[in-house]
Amino acid sequence: MYKDAILVRGAKVHNLKNIDVDIPLGKIVAISGVSGSGKSSLALGVLYAEGSRRYLEALSTYTRRRITQAEKANVESVQFVPEALALHQRPNVPNIRSTFGTSTELLNSLRLLYSRCGNYICPNGHILKPSLNVAREIELECEECGEKFYGLGAEEYAFNSDGACPNCGGTGIERVIDDSTLVSNENKTLEEGAVESWNMFGISWMYHVAGAYYHK
Repeated sequence: MYKDAILVRGAKVHNLKNIDVDIPLGKIVAISGVSGSGKSSLALGVLYAEGSRRYLEALSTYTRRRITQAEKANVESVQFVPEALALHQRPNVPNIRSTFGTSTELLNSLRLLYSRCGNYICPNGHILKPSLNVAREIELECEECGEKFYGLGAEEYAFNSDGACPNCGGTGIERVIDDSTLVSNENKTLEEGAVESWNMFGISWMYHVAGAYYHK
């Protein structure tokens, strides 16, 4: 049966004092109020806590241990709340590796999904079916050629750690030196100022360092 609202009854999280409220489903809903009125308690402490709990209940025990879980909401009843993921209420730290997926921890679930449910390819190119031996850290054995190997774990799909590109480190940007801007005049020696950036005040002696390393 289709329901058009989340029914919260008897919410007692932080500043909420036995609150009953109906939250429309299928709409963008804003919760407003003065400071300390319980906005965050209702949004995160009740709605998100219960939605997140229901989402995690559908995952395996091993997977749930790898994902941050919200505490059970202090409420008499919450009905018809859908499974949910949410952004944490905290200042966003500028980071080139930060994405919506990392902020919501959604990528944690996706990496586990790929690692546990995806097919594996042995070193000789044969495809193996999904296996729980990856989670157990047990070697897989190819049915075609008998080759033994370890399947990719969840962290090996992470672009910030084991799965990062070796050239860009997971940033998507590869830093290289443009020789044409580094050395503006190839006819000059280092002492004469061939390296443009070394002509700045305070580091004009860098040609001495280069000379010392050259003689080594």
